[in-house]
Amino acid sequence: MPSAQDSSCLTLRKMPQFSLGDVIPLHLATVTFPDPHPLSGQTGEVFAFALRHETGLLLYETGIGCGNERLDSYYQVVPRPIGAELEAYGHHIDDVRLVVNSHLHFDHCGNNMKFPGVPIYVQASEYEAAQQPDYTVPEWVDFEGAEYAIVDGDTQVASGVRVMSTPGHTPGHQSLVIDTPEGTVALAGQAIYSKAEYERIRTTGAAPEDDPPPNPAEYLASASRLIELEPRRVYFSHDRAVWNANH
Repeated sequence: MPSAQDSSCLTLRKMPQFSLGDVIPLHLATVTFPDPHPLSGQTGEVFAFALRHETGLLLYETGIGCGNERLDSYYQVVPRPIGAELEAYGHHIDDVRLVVNSHLHFDHCGNNMKFPGVPIYVQASEYEAAQQPDYTVPEWVDFEGAEYAIVDGDTQVASGVRVMSTPGHTPGHQSLVIDTPEGTVALAGQAIYSKAEYERIRTTGAAPEDDPPPNPAEYLASASRLIELEPRRVYFSHDRAVWNANH
């Protein structure tokens, strides 16, 4: 069962003790989109992001889990173990002190079960949506030892780190915003799908129409809200390309 968590549970400081280089992309899977998906036949990638923080390792997204034969076959999933990805950067699963899911679709929360007892931040509206049939893989959300920190709206989760409510792709989608001395870093999740989409919205104010979100108006409003932060760098959960200001 989820438990409310005080957003001040981690020591808060005015100046974060990390930099742009402390955000680590973790490539967790490659998938092939099936019919009748709008991107049918194309391949997609699934990323999580680790943040080296003064309180320990923070994780945004957990990727696709293992053992669901239907999903593995339907999406032709080629997984990459999250533990091995962390170890490639000198870290271990046990180093993770806090998890944030952008949302609870199967490809963003699949390894949550590897973090029993670790606070997992999710929006209240997202956790509610995940209780509905066919929304996600239920056992990847509700598992023994799950400790969900249910929040409502923008919330600071650590020094220099806050979740930003960015609905549109799902009712309770949230992005992660990190303040560094070099500028703001945004982990967009799926509030914006790719670097190319970010640049299109930033320059034209319109989202692409090839893969429309469930709520286009909310999606565009959330994307615009992220862009208005004027971030120095933006990462995306389904695109290895990174958007950098002035590049």
